[in-house]
Amino acid sequence: MSELRFERRYPIDTMRLFAYLTEAAYLVQWWGPEGATVSAASLDLTRTGPWSITIETPRGPFEMRGEVRRVEPGRLVEFTMDVPGQHAPDSAVRFEIAPDGPGRCRFTLVQTGITDEMVEMGRRGWAGTITRLERVIGVAEAA
Repeated sequence: MSELRFERRYPIDTMRLFAYLTEAAYLVQWWGPEGATVSAASLDLTRTGPWSITIETPRGPFEMRGEVRRVEPGRLVEFTMDVPGQHAPDSAVRFEIAPDGPGRCRFTLVQTGITDEMVEMGRRGWAGTITRLERVIGVAEAA
């Protein structure tokens, strides 16, 4: 199994970024690749328990689901991710946030439990999703 990792630095404080990464009202604005919209969601990453989302894309809808396993407000959220109907293992995703100077933070996304073949697909998917997140929070990638 392989690991996929993204790291970004933003001019935003850790608690504010944590809200954008975990609260349903924000998540539905940025979750998914470019051109996608959320059509249904039970998506709250502020607490442990199940989550699900249906995303509409030009190629049709797809569902994702999993379970939030760990939440440390302002610092970390870990969850499993499964795409039903795909012949791929469930993976684990971790959003980590750390202070990076006054009013700044470092965001790291780590996805584990994926095959080597899934790494490039995941890299493209998360890159577009992170770009959408950056638009929602009003910042451009700083590093």
